[in-house]
Amino acid sequence: MKIFEKIMYPVLIILIFFYMYHARNNAPYFENVLAREGGPLQWLIISTLLFASLMCFYRASILKPFRGGVFAGWSVFMGVIFLIFAMDEMSWGQIVFDYATPEFIRLRNSAGEMNIRHLVIGGFEITDIIFTIGIKILATVYFIVLPFFYSRLDKIKNFVNRFAIPLPRYTHTAAYALAAILMSFIPSDLRYIVFEFVFYWILVLMMYNPLNEEVFSRKSLVR
Repeated sequence: MKIFEKIMYPVLIILIFFYMYHARNNAPYFENVLAREGGPLQWLIISTLLFASLMCFYRASILKPFRGGVFAGWSVFMGVIFLIFAMDEMSWGQIVFDYATPEFIRLRNSAGEMNIRHLVIGGFEITDIIFTIGIKILATVYFIVLPFFYSRLDKIKNFVNRFAIPLPRYTHTAAYALAAILMSFIPSDLRYIVFEFVFYWILVLMMYNPLNEEVFSRKSLVR
């Protein structure tokens, strides 16, 4: 475990228990201040997503001469995805500039906000689809199946490395499992916001020190 992780994991644990404490003992403060739209928790999510985006762009710029255009292109693509997620968390600037939501979006958004995550499709919010159905599928494939076959099948290994896919270590999988357990101790319906923050935070740590670290490390490059 690297120094950055040794610092960030304890910070994450402190934050989880901080939000858990207030959700259990001071629900109005948790829901109306900490977890509200444009509140501290949402800005932590935005900051985490922006950091992940910058990490992808940085890696693309320094590793393109050594890993090729496909690696760099997919790194940029992932960086753009994280940037879009960050902008959507900001409701595309609405939580800063407080502009009115266009009528077309307002009528189809459960929160009446200028974002994608609260859009309702077939009676379900995008957030529910991603963090309920999508995460279960992703967790199974990404955290269990893919790492298992990565070290056993060269085709899988070459594909993962060529497309700049960082793989989780057992520590990251364990961290997600522990976080999922801790979320059950948060009685508020807004627990999903805490889980969203934890999910992105651990994802950043995984990207920083993935199982296939040698693909992203400059120390392994032949200059």
